[in-house]
Amino acid sequence: MSLKFLILALLYLCEKALGELIIKDITIDKNETTRYMSGGECSYYLSVLVIDDSSDSLLTIYTESNNGMGFNVMASNTFSFKNSSYSSSIFSISILSYKGTGVPVVIASNYNTNSTLYLPVQCIEIQKGQVTLLKKTDMQPDIFGLLSFQFQIGGLISNYPSGTIMGLNSYYSLINDYVYYSYCSNPQGDIPSSISTEFLSSGLSVSVDDYYNTTNVDSVTNLKRFPNLKQDIQLMGKFYVPLFSFESDTPYLIPSFSMSANTSFTKFLHRPISKINNITTFIGSYIFPKSGVLTHYIFYAQNQSTATLRDSVYFNIKEFNNNLIPTNTNNITQSNSWLIIDFNSTSLYDFTPFYITHLSTKYYKFPFGFKQGGSGGYQYSATFLLPDAIPNPQTISFSTIYPYSYLNGDGFSSNVYSPTPASYNSPMFIDHQFYHLYDSFYILSFKIKHDYPIYKISNYYRDYFITTLSSGTIENGTFEMLVDTRRKSETIFINQFRTFSPYTGHYYSPINLKPFDIPPKLNDIDFFNEIRDASILYKTMNVTNSKAGNILYFNYTKLDINTPINLFVNAPIFITQTFEVPDEYLDNFVPAVWNSTINMFQAEFFLPKNSLPGKIPFALFFKDNAFVLGQSLGPNAQFNVISENCDLYGPIFENIIKVSNSVSGSSLVGWNLTISDPINGFAGGYIVIKGTDGSVYYKTLIATEKIYSDTYFVSINISSPCAQHILTITDVVLFDTENNNSTFSIFSELGGFSLSLYNPFINFIGDDSINKISVECDTDIIDNTPPHIDTLSISSNVIDISSNSRDVVISFNVTDLESGLKNDALPMVYLSTVDLDKIECLIKIISIFNQFNHEYHCSTTIPLGFGYPYGILISIYGLVNNGGAFGGYSTADLKEQGLPHSINTTFALGEPVIEGVSKISTLGGDIWITGKGLLGINSAFLGTLELTIYKNVGNSAVLLKGIPALTLNSKYTIHVTKGTYISNLIEFTPYEKVNGQYLPPSPTTTPSTTPSETPSITPSITPSITPSITPSITPSITPSITPSTTPTIKCAGTPECGGSSKGHCNSGTCICISPWIGIDCTSKIVIVDPPKVNSSNPSNEITTPSSNSSNSIKEAAVYKSFISLVSLRELDFNDIVINQYYFSKWVFSEINALSSRYITNITNKDGKSISQVTAITEWFTKETNVSFGGIDLTMNPSSLKYTISIDSYPFRDKLCRLELLMSASFTSSKTDDICSSQEFTSTTTTNSNNGNDDDDDDKSRGNNYLKIQIDNHSMYARFLKRGIVDDKTVTIDNRQINDTLKMENSESHSSALIGIIIPHFNNYSIIDPDFSVLIDHQSSTSSSPNSICSLNSNSGLSKSALAGIIIGGIAFFLVIVICIIYFIYKSNPTHFKLIKQRILLSCFFSKKLKSRY
Repeated sequence: MSLKFLILALLYLCEKALGELIIKDITIDKNETTRYMSGGECSYYLSVLVIDDSSDSLLTIYTESNNGMGFNVMASNTFSFKNSSYSSSIFSISILSYKGTGVPVVIASNYNTNSTLYLPVQCIEIQKGQVTLLKKTDMQPDIFGLLSFQFQIGGLISNYPSGTIMGLNSYYSLINDYVYYSYCSNPQGDIPSSISTEFLSSGLSVSVDDYYNTTNVDSVTNLKRFPNLKQDIQLMGKFYVPLFSFESDTPYLIPSFSMSANTSFTKFLHRPISKINNITTFIGSYIFPKSGVLTHYIFYAQNQSTATLRDSVYFNIKEFNNNLIPTNTNNITQSNSWLIIDFNSTSLYDFTPFYITHLSTKYYKFPFGFKQGGSGGYQYSATFLLPDAIPNPQTISFSTIYPYSYLNGDGFSSNVYSPTPASYNSPMFIDHQFYHLYDSFYILSFKIKHDYPIYKISNYYRDYFITTLSSGTIENGTFEMLVDTRRKSETIFINQFRTFSPYTGHYYSPINLKPFDIPPKLNDIDFFNEIRDASILYKTMNVTNSKAGNILYFNYTKLDINTPINLFVNAPIFITQTFEVPDEYLDNFVPAVWNSTINMFQAEFFLPKNSLPGKIPFALFFKDNAFVLGQSLGPNAQFNVISENCDLYGPIFENIIKVSNSVSGSSLVGWNLTISDPINGFAGGYIVIKGTDGSVYYKTLIATEKIYSDTYFVSINISSPCAQHILTITDVVLFDTENNNSTFSIFSELGGFSLSLYNPFINFIGDDSINKISVECDTDIIDNTPPHIDTLSISSNVIDISSNSRDVVISFNVTDLESGLKNDALPMVYLSTVDLDKIECLIKIISIFNQFNHEYHCSTTIPLGFGYPYGILISIYGLVNNGGAFGGYSTADLKEQGLPHSINTTFALGEPVIEGVSKISTLGGDIWITGKGLLGINSAFLGTLELTIYKNVGNSAVLLKGIPALTLNSKYTIHVTKGTYISNLIEFTPYEKVNGQYLPPSPTTTPSTTPSETPSITPSITPSITPSITPSITPSITPSITPSTTPTIKCAGTPECGGSSKGHCNSGTCICISPWIGIDCTSKIVIVDPPKVNSSNPSNEITTPSSNSSNSIKEAAVYKSFISLVSLRELDFNDIVINQYYFSKWVFSEINALSSRYITNITNKDGKSISQVTAITEWFTKETNVSFGGIDLTMNPSSLKYTISIDSYPFRDKLCRLELLMSASFTSSKTDDICSSQEFTSTTTTNSNNGNDDDDDDKSRGNNYLKIQIDNHSMYARFLKRGIVDDKTVTIDNRQINDTLKMENSESHSSALIGIIIPHFNNYSIIDPDFSVLIDHQSSTSSSPNSICSLNSNSGLSKSALAGIIIGGIAFFLVIVICIIYFIYKSNPTHFKLIKQRILLSCFFSKKLKSRY
């Protein structure tokens, strides 16, 4: 126990009863207290921590003392924690309307004691000339489909107030490091002039040259309207407005086109669809300002410095209306954990989807919820499941319009209450850690505690179910989530709790003062200004009728090579005018990886065949909101695309013929659809058809050999008798061979008029009946009674949703004795759980006994984690008879009928399930697998080929090595085993590598005259490799600092290296001649049997029996070497131990007969796993060459090598290091007339890199050696002075620990404790020591280093006496210290309290508070 800890403990115990409050400013951004004025005032948002370390009091902050000071201060409690003797809270402090005078103050209180904190802030007025322009780019089209540029300003110590920035025809957004992104607004009849952004008060205005040449005239020819001659237009689907196409010779990727509607300019949605012979074909839309109003549309295009009219037309557009839910219908009932929505409507159902909102919004399509319906209206009834506890009360709404509002006259809402009466207790977030896997993917480990089961963890883009639980329980456990930092994931939500959640850049717990930050951290990186040496492999890419690949190379001055960077290449085929990348585009991101051969980042990408030609925009993304535009990388990084057959348009319907006949007996009705795609060709698609009688049909389209144009018959078999009804094509999706698509939906989940630009019905706009067929019947029957479910069975009533056996089959028998069941109209089975989540179970088998009796079988695999712990509800809808009636059964209905209606769920941690894999190229190599239960897997297989398990990250990710070269476009599977478990198969397809080799860009030509003014920006095209041209003139004078001779470094031994017959000296290291070995080549290798495998821990005992043969051993003896891993400890920058973890439990697995793997978790005081150590032991039976850290090593026979890897560790700070302690001992069975000795030495090697002192590899080529000798035998250990840290070879320090109290050495036993010091790392570190046993040419004597001999005298103090003196001295010293403390307290209590508070704040925060929970 350290003296410092004893003093702190004494202070704490002596003063705890006083109950003082501790209040501290813990604002993360230390610049937050300095702001620039906006409108003569400033605002600040700070964080304050309040601690009562003596009671569980309710903490609050008062701000009233600021009243009358001319500014406002407000406080709100964001997170709190307390137990029986402790309470703490984090408060958000807002300081508003501060004008520069006065010091804001907050007063913390526990209603017994107060504590005051002053918050000095600065409100600075910006001066003229203070802000300067550091760098800017040209204005170019960007990946968002906007004209934009980036620039960086200097002279600031805080962000410029946004309210004092003005843009002329421009918008702006601050990204990072005072870098701004400015883009041009939508043209409105004029040609955008010079874009500028003005920083008011500073006098700085940033502008760029015109993008458009004022001499340019854009032609507009061959304009076609859809429809052409019709003025009154009824839309056939919501958002699918009239269109027009035209051709233009515009030279611009983003032309200056605009549209007005009734003299007011509107947003003009358009996109290019083809380009041939420099003529681009565009498609544009007519957006109506108001339904049913005659509107005059005028289309404009550039004519030199103005925009001129190119087309004028009048349309009266009537929007696609849907039936609304009656607002006076509000039948939401709650029965314990069931929520039932039930209402009636007299309107004929028109396929309108419903939006149900309860915290989140879910989209429900027909037939879900429709209990009964027909020509007279419908009844809706659905059952939803609630969790045990929800915040009370919560609102649920039901409508056809999103978002719901009672002002829309549609739908209804109601309050929902927690099934279990409970107080509102938010989940408690204890600690978190990010572990980088690959590209932009991380494992986020979060320790969370909640009063109720944690069944779902969510961020902005994904829901994670209970299978993310890695250890602990669902109320108090560690959860691991695979996070993609390309997507927005700033906030973590638990269950239905949407407040008091971790948010990026903020604290989430008053116990663990750790902000939640999404990696990578770019605080110290000027990612806009520090990029250099950017170049593209191919300046020209030809994609005419074939795809083309390319590679972008670049470097960064200070960036970690493991930082995720993504390249996004995007031709703006649709002008989005939005400042973000849609989620559907994120799969087109290409990771930039570090190429260690050329020491550059490189990003490989392909462009599809017949894609858009020209200078294609691209950008480098570090996070979703941090990016560098392509024009920032300089001219060497730009490339041009040639595409002589450009095709960006999906397949369309060229001709449609409806097939409708009166039905007698059985007949086919449908549509003959001629699908055309003349360049890329049609690849496939699907069509959904729905009937007013409740029938739903899904039709898959498979392309014929005539991919450029062919006719497909989409038919429906109508049985007899039947009821008159209307069939409607409600949804269409068509793809071409390059994945360009055309889509249509009468109701779209994601609305917007931009959908119309992809309409496959373009040739039929204005004909709202083309997608409808009326079915007439000779034998017409009306049967208003829907079909009935007689029996229902479920293959399993209990499903382990964490296992690989999650398949479920649901079978049910349906009868309709009046009109019979409709043959091809299949029902749908729904499985639902809490939070409105549901999945569909498709009917895959149907048994038709007769016209009136069918049996249906659906099968599906339950998603991992779905439905735990509250179970799964079953409902069935879409039962249709021949008489025009449809129906279904909610969960409540099934229960009322006495039928099975739910599935129980269970969960276990152990079984491995693979959910995903990383991308891998056809070259093979390494691959990550992610999922659950992956810790401790025994083996992994690619098909039948066993792979090497290299690294685990928690329970959720494993790195596998040994993937061979793979075949392009072939599918492969991976699975793992763990004990008796065999995981599922995960399938992947390798991607194609780009052919080409890096060539440095040519150096720029030196100007013949010196510029009169030094440019302020360094060109970014400086070549990364020195030109190979040799100067024609050699300097005549050699600098005097160059040494004339290389200094000689001597080797060990007399003679050196044992003489010429045993070895020779090479730069300070002995190169031994077999069989000699050792530092001085005077020892021989002893060949022994492999040690017995230790299945408990990576400790090894090597037994060396002596022989009475011709060797120099005097008598028979047995020697034993014992090597073990003791502990791992964290050191601060002074090498003081701040944390130590002793190894205890290891998970053992055998690699082969001579190799074993051991894995153990490093846990903190709370029992939370914070890192993982893997030790691989390997025994060598013959001389073998191995490689580690870029050097070749020789492993001698009978050598034992350890390869020890440590996963990412939560260092206290970047100055801390880890030290791995290894114990090595050597024992002899002989005890008389012998000596033992120890020697810890090192060797060095001079650099061989021609004087390049920056070569880290050469710096660390020396080794440390430990030699423990007893008599003429020794154990010999080699500790490399190099290790691998985060894919980089670094210097490792090794030292011998003098721990005489633990190492009881004697003449026949000698032990040593070696510390291997590993520098700070982010992801992992690897070290590689080895051990062997030798015979020495001479025995150990009393003159040997650190010797102990059997004849030594026992003079001197015994060890026990020494221990008594040491302990007594420490006790005496503590008495003196306590007396001094008592004297200070009596003489100056205030000063004593100040000292105590400072010590608590500096040490108590980092150690004591974390251990509170």
